[in-house]
Amino acid sequence: MDKYYFALLGEAGAAGIAKAFYIRFKSEKLKESYMQEESHWKYFKKYRRSILEMPTYYTLFLVGIIISLFGFKITRKVIIRLETAAINFYIKNFSIQGDIEKILEDEKHHMEI
Repeated sequence: MDKYYFALLGEAGAAGIAKAFYIRFKSEKLKESYMQEESHWKYFKKYRRSILEMPTYYTLFLVGIIISLFGFKITRKVIIRLETAAINFYIKNFSIQGDIEKILEDEKHHMEI
């Protein structure tokens, strides 16, 4: 699977889970994270498209709702784990410059929630 396809589906899922967390906890930081994840998804749509985008989005939205039921402490641990994996993916697969550098900074910022 090429890196743009994987990033596309990853950001679709990240947008879904971020929206679920925002809906559940109504935090401005979570809203900002959701908006940023959605913009990352749109960025990768320029390179690849997939019929799996929306199923990934809605599946992880539902997973996010379920995770959020365990409370904010567990939700925060999940956020840190997912963002760490995203950061490692970008560092390993992309040259860190331009738009990818901005995405990477956003991902690091999301861990401060």
